[in-house]
Amino acid sequence: MRRSFTVLLCLCLAAALLTSCGAGSIREYDPGETAEATTAPETTDAPDATATPEPTATPDPGLGYAAFDPDDVVLTYDGKEATWREYYYWLNYFAGYVKYMAAMGMPFNGWDGQDFDTELDNASMVRKSASEQLFVYRAVQTLAERENVSLDEQDQQTLQDAYEQAVDDYGDGDGETTEEELDAYAEYLDGQFMTRDLLDYLSGVSLLSDKLSEKLYGADGADLPDDDALAYAEEEGLMRCKHILLMTIDPETNEALSDEEKAEKKAQADELYDQLAAVQDDPGALEALFDELMQEHSEDSGLAANPDGYTFGSGVMVPVFEDTTAGLEEYGLSEPVESDYGYHIILRLPVDPDGTYTTTGGSSAALRAAAASDRFYALLDQITADADITWQGDFETIDIAKIFGE
Repeated sequence: MRRSFTVLLCLCLAAALLTSCGAGSIREYDPGETAEATTAPETTDAPDATATPEPTATPDPGLGYAAFDPDDVVLTYDGKEATWREYYYWLNYFAGYVKYMAAMGMPFNGWDGQDFDTELDNASMVRKSASEQLFVYRAVQTLAERENVSLDEQDQQTLQDAYEQAVDDYGDGDGETTEEELDAYAEYLDGQFMTRDLLDYLSGVSLLSDKLSEKLYGADGADLPDDDALAYAEEEGLMRCKHILLMTIDPETNEALSDEEKAEKKAQADELYDQLAAVQDDPGALEALFDELMQEHSEDSGLAANPDGYTFGSGVMVPVFEDTTAGLEEYGLSEPVESDYGYHIILRLPVDPDGTYTTTGGSSAALRAAAASDRFYALLDQITADADITWQGDFETIDIAKIFGE
């Protein structure tokens, strides 16, 4: 399942605050990551929403956090309240990201412009992103109650230790947490529109999500069935192949080889292909011979790091390589095809559920863990879809320009 910017989830953000990183990195939540945060307060049922006044979301321009009382109720999620303090934190997080990207040169045509999402204007994107962040924490709590998963004393101590370590690191880092450091860190959190109680809540739920994911799918998705991992790979359009590359450029200068040298490379590629084609009706023999010839002749600089081949989706490899692989059946063999790098002979292979794949950003990800993360997201999405969510006043459509200025 591909997720847009508006559903990038930041359960890792509390850990960033604890390491004094602020809200500087947006990334998709990985339930296999370890949360480092502070003690989570006990969850209590919220008062009846009908007894809560409904503030109106029409503040003066640029009032920001001061637009409402921090304890004003923004919405209820299955009867549990969310306040302006929490909602503003996420609004400010995503509005800050937009302003940062604009400062880095990305086009920004005002809050009514449409620069970050193909369907939403910038203000709607910020509102949607912030509300979905808020919802996912509530969904984790709901799932934890359903699965009888909670934080034990050891978890609470881990979170408390992490908080004290963060306070000390923010101070002099001498291994002791002083009152002066606690006060300084509280001031730092205040500058991030964060309180200790809110940090405790976000941090605790983040750790709770780790425990849930491990219970449901195993550590790093180890218990996820192969069929589910392979289904995810198919949904993402992932494919796996090995290739033999005979380069037609100088790897040191990137300059093209002479026509004569290129002709020699082409002749060599044809000869290797003929050897492989002679056994292509026997998948086992084909892969064995391919491995032998690949190790002996391939000039791919990534071969040592990828002896089992490459797993990738659309837009990762050069077009001719991707298109050729996509056109092959499993254990299909391509004739030599030419890219800007040289001649490739490609052998398409089944996707390995225990393998890794190259993301569109160029990083490596474990397939089974990614599939488990995707299934976890889908479960949280369904919980939110089934939840009774009631917005107070017009917070759902709050005017972003009036909160953060034009």
